[in-house]
This record gives sequence, C-alpha cells and structure tokens, in this order.
Amino acid sequence: MNRILGIDCSPQLNKSVSELFGGKVSIQNDPFHEGMPLDGYQMIILEDGGDQEYNVKRIRSLRYACNFRNLPIVLIRSKDNHIPSQVYIMAGATEVLSLSDSPAACGQILNGHLIPNRKPMKEELEYLTPFVKNTCNVLETMASLQVEFQEAYFSNDIKIFGDVSGIMGLSGNAEGTLVVTFYWNLAKMIVAKMMGVEEGKLDAELIHDGVSEIINMISGSTKRDFVGTPYHFEISLPSVVVGSGHQVGHIHDTSIAVLIFNVGSQSFSLYVCIKPNNKDT
Repeated sequence: MNRILGIDCSPQLNKSVSELFGGKVSIQNDPFHEGMPLDGYQMIILEDGGDQEYNVKRIRSLRYACNFRNLPIVLIRSKDNHIPSQVYIMAGATEVLSLSDSPAACGQILNGHLIPNRKPMKEELEYLTPFVKNTCNVLETMASLQVEFQEAYFSNDIKIFGDVSGIMGLSGNAEGTLVVTFYWNLAKMIVAKMMGVEEGKLDAELIHDGVSEIINMISGSTKRDFVGTPYHFEISLPSVVVGSGHQVGHIHDTSIAVLIFNVGSQSFSLYVCIKPNNKDT
C-alpha cells in the first residue's frame, strides 16, 4: 500500500484525499517542522496554510528534504486562495489542486503522481555509467571526498531545485545537456576543498567558478570515455545558474536521467540528457 504523508491536514481533508484514492493508501498526518524525515513515503499532501509566504516556506523546506528524489508534493489550496499556482510550483510543489475541482479529475491527477519514475534499463546504464564514474572521480580527486552513487531515474524535464547549478551544452556526434546541481552548503564545502581554503574565505563568485569547473571536468572526462562510440560529444563553455526552481532547456523526445549522489549526509544530482545524431563516428 502506498504511504502518503499529510502535513497540517485537517481530518476533513484527510478523508477527502483518502476517498480520491479509493481508500487504497495509508495517510499519516503530521504537523510541519524543519527536517521532516520523508523516507518511505510516495507522496506528500500539504494543506493550504492560508498565507503565501508560509506555504512557500513549507514547500521549499520539503523539496530540500527530498534530496533530489522526485517525491510528489501536492498543495491542496483553499477556495479563497487566488495566488497563481506557478508561485508554488517554482518553490517545489509538483501539483496545486483544490477540492472544489472535479473529484474525478483530482483523483486521476493524484493517482498519476503515484506512478513510480522509470529506472534505467541495462542498455541505458551503459551510457550512464561513465557519467557516474567520472562524477565520483572528479570530486574524489579534486576535493578528496568520498562520493557514493545513490540512484538513477528518468524525468520528463530538467527542473532544478538545487541552489547552484553548472550547465554544459553537448554537441557533435551526440548532443544534449549536462547539469550538476548542489545545495549551497555542499557546493561551498566542495569548492573550499578544491581550492584548499577555509569555507569562510569563499565568496559567491568563487563558488560559481568552482561549480563551473566541476561540470567542465565531468564533461571533459566523460567525453574521452565516449571516443569511438555514438555518444561521443564536444563540449562548450559552461554556465552557472543560481536559485532554486529554475528550468533548463533540453532536447525534446529525449530521456532525461537524474543521477543522485551522496557526500556524507548531503546529496547532489547530475542531469544527463544526451542523444546520438546517428552519424558515422
């Protein structure tokens, strides 16, 4: 049975949500607090707190606590909340619904979000493995960090909820986009170790430069591994984007793999969208 975490949900909302799922889910209701454990849940239902700033705060905190897992966060808004849904989507909500909407439509949407993300098949792991290997090698070599690959899944878009992201465009025999994204504290720690300085001596510009160099090294190392294969690519100049909730353009009709890594108790992710051009290599 799927487990759902209801946050700040009234008994009436819990009953309504359970009915929308046909009673086939287990809902645990807890009050919101920072650092909530989310392991073992397949969805989060959040009741509208009546205040935009408070709603955004809770959504952002929960999205951070997901550690880049694509855990659906659904805000059930009140009838008198006329704040545009995009405000909450940008903060990290997956969906914004109202119980005044069609029950059939709400039920279909909610059940759709319970469908698990697709995992890589064997042939897909063949092209993802070099990205995993080189991501670990770059941080272990440049920052003396132990990096553990956690999991991989496929997403429909590159929607980034890290604080700082390095982006690399790929072209040549294969084209696409590669994005590494970190929460700020982890990025700061990694860059400080790369530069051999104390974290307190880093400013935002140095952290941006460090993240840019990380995506550059991951791309360059993986490029060499793909020589002579349909996935061989050329790299461009990297760019850096700061701020959670940004969306990165990508090739349409191409799978986007999300690779999650752990450094101690902290996580970061690498988004891989690459498509061979079917030209002779």
